[in-house]
Amino acid sequence: MKKFFLGALALVFLTVISCKDAANKAEEAADTAGEAVEEVAEKVEEAAEEVAEKVEEAVDGVPSFDNAEVQDYVNKYEEYMAAYKKAAESKDMTAFAELGQQGQALGTAAQEIAGKLSGDDAKKWTDYMTASAAKMQEYAKAMTQQ
Repeated sequence: MKKFFLGALALVFLTVISCKDAANKAEEAADTAGEAVEEVAEKVEEAAEEVAEKVEEAVDGVPSFDNAEVQDYVNKYEEYMAAYKKAAESKDMTAFAELGQQGQALGTAAQEIAGKLSGDDAKKWTDYMTASAAKMQEYAKAMTQQ
């Protein structure tokens, strides 16, 4: 009978120790999973912010520049492009001719602006001007099509 009780006591003791180890391992796994979830949530948030910035630029079409003079130029260029598009769509040759002088002035200003760009702004400037040039070509094509 003593052996039975000692055996049962040993079994209970081993079970308690085993359960405690399992509980500790489960707690560690939960902590690790929680940390992983937090890391993933942070990365998703960062990626969402980057996507939101790119979508804003794509929808708006006008990037933000650190230099106020550059930003002012870009805003004026946007106004010019809107007038150019309107003239092209309506095939208004008078308005189109008037835009020629404004385009020359903007071209001269662009040369001055290009020398004032920081590293990040220089890339945004290049991307913006490339996209703008493509838009202007499409407007010009629309004007010449019957």
